[in-house]
Amino acid sequence: MVSPSSSATTARGGKRIRLDADDRRDQILEGARRLFAARPYSSVSTTELATAAGTTRTNLHYYFGTKRELYLEVLREFGQLPALPAEGAGRSTGPAELDRLFARWLDVLEENPQTIMSMIGTVAPGADPEVEAVFRDGRRAWEDRLIAVLELPDETSMRAMIRSFQGMVSTAVAEWLNTGSLTKDQVHTLLTRTLLALAPR
Repeated sequence: MVSPSSSATTARGGKRIRLDADDRRDQILEGARRLFAARPYSSVSTTELATAAGTTRTNLHYYFGTKRELYLEVLREFGQLPALPAEGAGRSTGPAELDRLFARWLDVLEENPQTIMSMIGTVAPGADPEVEAVFRDGRRAWEDRLIAVLELPDETSMRAMIRSFQGMVSTAVAEWLNTGSLTKDQVHTLLTRTLLALAPR
């Protein structure tokens, strides 16, 4: 078996470039992100994943075990949010920051439509429990972020309202990316105005 520290890739011109374990893993993830963003999981083969990463199927299995484990890792990374800056270190809150947050998020969704639609699909009965768990963790992270950005009271009822709001978010995103009945700008306006209405006056 190829050692992760000695694996190599082929650059333009046929020159072989050795990558360390972290670089190789990142390269595989990047290739997988591109494929899973554009196509459903079932239509992507391990051969295509290896080719997209500029590596071999042996390396693919070495780092991630199976195609499914690689897919779940892509979803986990997709659902992560950057950490908030510490207090007094450029941390922004309020409506303007909320507007920027949703704008950045919608840009990411636009580049990864199949990924988010796969995650949204996990709310359906009989959905994949592992994908559902990843989606649930991502929603919890958003719950924390929205409370912090709008400086909302961290109370049970407020969190329940945000979870209800997240259900509307999933529907709005599906209407935009899946059916085209809403535009990106309309989704942005809907999300920001609805969430701001939850903030105590």
